[in-house]
Amino acid sequence: MTDPKLNVLYAKHEITEVLYRYARGWDRFDADLLRACFHEDAHNIHGDSSRLAQDFITKGMQALSDVKSMSHMITNPMIELRGERAISECSFVAHHRRMTADGSGQEDMFLKGRYLDIFEKRSGVWKIATRRRLHDFERVVPSKDQTLAKASVNQLSDRIPNDPLYSLLKNLV
Repeated sequence: MTDPKLNVLYAKHEITEVLYRYARGWDRFDADLLRACFHEDAHNIHGDSSRLAQDFITKGMQALSDVKSMSHMITNPMIELRGERAISECSFVAHHRRMTADGSGQEDMFLKGRYLDIFEKRSGVWKIATRRRLHDFERVVPSKDQTLAKASVNQLSDRIPNDPLYSLLKNLV
């Protein structure tokens, strides 16, 4: 594209899509989708820990393997571009349905925070080079479903490959 304004708009759209794919990756427990959001040498700063993003994903998949369901929402993406680099700030709200620590039932954990990302465009593709996660809010409450406890499996979200999204994508021609 030769129009600088269109180039900026397209780059911001591509970056926003990466943010959304990251949320989908955790929601569907899709490690390949998560890994595709980061450059191979990308770092993830989570609290006092800084590690390769690929290692963070591996550890996260292990740590969250018994979580029944997750939902992540990305909001308010603000992106500042400088050539082939960009800074992105977005808010997230997350819900995790998990077993209680004593295994006696389920609980809901709600988180709110922000991702501060450095994006780089390499070989024509925007991906995260560095991610820092900041938390603003956490709440853990007992789950008290009224109708979902009786819902058929066809009404519920699931993980890769069983979630209906994957058959839709597979059949998209």
